[in-house]
Amino acid sequence: MRPVPPRRFVLLALALLAAACRARKPEPIALNEDQCDYCRMTIADARFGGEAVLPTGRVKKFDSAACLLSWVRATPPNNRGALYVIDLQHPGTFVPAETAGFLRDAVLKSPMGGSLLGFADVARAEEQRTMLGGRVMTWTDVLADTAGTAHP
Repeated sequence: MRPVPPRRFVLLALALLAAACRARKPEPIALNEDQCDYCRMTIADARFGGEAVLPTGRVKKFDSAACLLSWVRATPPNNRGALYVIDLQHPGTFVPAETAGFLRDAVLKSPMGGSLLGFADVARAEEQRTMLGGRVMTWTDVLADTAGTAHP
């Protein structure tokens, strides 16, 4: 076996490093085309949804924050990557789940009857609570909430 020339090795190492450093950002959802990676329903409403950008760079798309939550609960932490939810007030706009605010059990239901709505932050969720009802929660609260675990 011939040794790899140093120049070729350096180029290969740089390519691998560039792939590993790729920005971990969500992708736009193609409405009525993309399927939820949890429930397999076609994603049709830009007001709801979420994504997980895996450590490999692959993006998993979800039709609701509830489906994202169910997937997170079934996935080991080191395989989850960066998590995002759609801001209900800005359809199609993703915010990091860790900084988002949520309404649980609001009058507005997400796909498949889910009761978890995402907002840019807790203050925005609190503002909408007067109209939509429900409980204001952080992502940490949502993960710890065992009352909201019933989702297909």
